[in-house]
Amino acid sequence: MLEHGETQCKVGKRRWKLIAGVFFSLLVAAYIGLVGYFAVYRSFLQADRCYESANGPFSPGGDLLEYLLQSGIIERKDGLLVTWHHAANSKQQMEEALNSSAMVLEADVNIEGLNTRNETGIPIMAHPPNIYSDNTFQEWLDIVASSKRGMKLDFKSIDAVNPSLDILMKKSKEMCINRPIWLNADILIGPNIPPFIQSINASRFLSLIQQRFPNVILSPGWMTFYIPLIAAKPYTRKMVEEMYDLVKGLPQRVTFPVRAVLLKRAWPHFSWLLKQSPRYSLTLWQGSIDFITVEDLLFFRDNSNIEQIYYDIYEPVLSQFKQIALQTNRSRRFYPGGNLLDYFPHEHIQELEIEWLNIGATFLDFSKLLQGDTGGMLILNVKSKSNVIPMVESSKPGSEFPLKSVLNQVFLSSKLWGIYLKIKTTQALTPTLYLLRQLYRAHVLRIPVWISMDLSYGNFSTPGYIEGRQFINTINKIFPFVTIAPSWPAEALVNGYTQPLVEDMLSLCRGLWQMVSFQLQAVPLSKSVQVPIRLLQASPSYTLTVEHLHTQGTYGDGFQGLIKIRFHNSRRIYYRLPPDYKNRFMIDVFTS
Repeated sequence: MLEHGETQCKVGKRRWKLIAGVFFSLLVAAYIGLVGYFAVYRSFLQADRCYESANGPFSPGGDLLEYLLQSGIIERKDGLLVTWHHAANSKQQMEEALNSSAMVLEADVNIEGLNTRNETGIPIMAHPPNIYSDNTFQEWLDIVASSKRGMKLDFKSIDAVNPSLDILMKKSKEMCINRPIWLNADILIGPNIPPFIQSINASRFLSLIQQRFPNVILSPGWMTFYIPLIAAKPYTRKMVEEMYDLVKGLPQRVTFPVRAVLLKRAWPHFSWLLKQSPRYSLTLWQGSIDFITVEDLLFFRDNSNIEQIYYDIYEPVLSQFKQIALQTNRSRRFYPGGNLLDYFPHEHIQELEIEWLNIGATFLDFSKLLQGDTGGMLILNVKSKSNVIPMVESSKPGSEFPLKSVLNQVFLSSKLWGIYLKIKTTQALTPTLYLLRQLYRAHVLRIPVWISMDLSYGNFSTPGYIEGRQFINTINKIFPFVTIAPSWPAEALVNGYTQPLVEDMLSLCRGLWQMVSFQLQAVPLSKSVQVPIRLLQASPSYTLTVEHLHTQGTYGDGFQGLIKIRFHNSRRIYYRLPPDYKNRFMIDVFTS
């Protein structure tokens, strides 16, 4: 019995030792697990803190202007205040850039010995045709990342992208890269480039960034070529839309590098591009032989958000531009085809508040109007004299003035005026457009311009009116920088604005990149107010202008059309009414 008890005691001791060993092992495992967990947690926490944007450092994909503002480098968010240093490639060039006042360093990334027997696959800082450098990308990044400078990396070979992204990814794990990084490459064929030239592969460039190091700012551009008078074609709408199709689904901020000397005639396309997302901006750059005028730079600035355009421009033009651009009391260079509400200074102005004014019976009446009124849209009924000189009809039968003289008077006025050109004859359209083009090229046409005609097309084909396609093609060929304001002939509106009339007008205007304002009459509008709403739904760049003149009936005759469309949609609808009708309509609107 004693031996049996001793045996049970030994078994018990072994069991407790086993339990204690298991418990101790579990305790050690738990400790190791907790240490690992807190190490990972701290790593993620540090990463989050590294890329905090509120009163702290930014991530490589952060807003450059916000970074510079919070760093105390600039006093407000304005792309004009950002300064650049080009080709900071070699070690000497890099040191010169770091010792300068430049806020952003631009450098070129290539592959050492590219396309030779000595190709190493190592990213270096060199601009073609150079394929060797005393500065690798790794060395460059180690130095520049310890400064406060923004970084713009211009990839000259698709082969340099992947290894460079690996270096960026590794560096971001070693330290906080706490400033914006722009990744640039020419990924599309742009103006004046022969079709046999190849750009950097667009899909590969963008997909590598998304896969390897997406926390950056994208800077996708076009290959361009420019020689004054020889190779000077601007960017086309197709080029801009092709770029938008590539980036519209990407989450990053995008700044599009645009050659400034080729931008003016393509401005409507880039203005459209900027409106597609608040994350988009332009970076205007200048080639060594490019002649850029201060006037053109002022035009770009005056027709965009100051936070959406950067100016990578050479001296002395840049300083001359800044000196004028930052003045608070200078006159604005408005794009003639721009949004009317952007032109007038009242912050909360609505379409109903825009004044539409006739010029009067005599030139003296017109001069008094320009001096005494507060501004608005001047209605100019235009016909041609001898099919060459565009003339403006006055309210006095048989009295007319040269359109050029009228416009020159408008340009001299201190008030804000836009011009609404109602072209009365087919023969007047072409000389009117040539005059506008002449004034625009002379940098004096800086106000809104609308071109309107009654058109013949499809279900509203009517003898005696210009064919719709001819109207649009003539505008686009001679002077397209306007708001197009098409209208239906009165003879086609017996049954109101029926669906066939509206659909054919939409078909005619489909594909236009300009602002379009469809001209409607209040009396026929009362018969079919629901159908014309389809015009507004077709595009955000479409508006309506509803007119009701004394010659079209009493105020009561047009009231139903006016009030119905007003209550259906209060925005994107202008009202062209004589003063007495306008006053009554305003009372009806705000007391109903």
